[in-house]
Amino acid sequence: MVGHSEREVSMRRERVFLLCVAVFVVAEARAYAYADPGSGALIWQILVGASIGVMFYLRAILRWIRGLKSNRKANRKAFPPAAGKESGPTT
Repeated sequence: MVGHSEREVSMRRERVFLLCVAVFVVAEARAYAYADPGSGALIWQILVGASIGVMFYLRAILRWIRGLKSNRKANRKAFPPAAGKESGPTT
């Protein structure tokens, strides 16, 4: 949205999502449906697959963060602070 901060857009999306959830909960109706044993296995497969996918995604994020930290340490070693200064190089 043009002219709106990212936080405002995020809060608006959250409100719309919560409103949709509330409508689905309030407008509940009986669903005369049948779930066979294969449905349970499918649900477990989806949950396990999603869990493993989240773990791989989080591992990639942690590696990225560690890479940023190691780059900072490498920069500090490559550019030691000058006499009287405590921080690294300034650009």
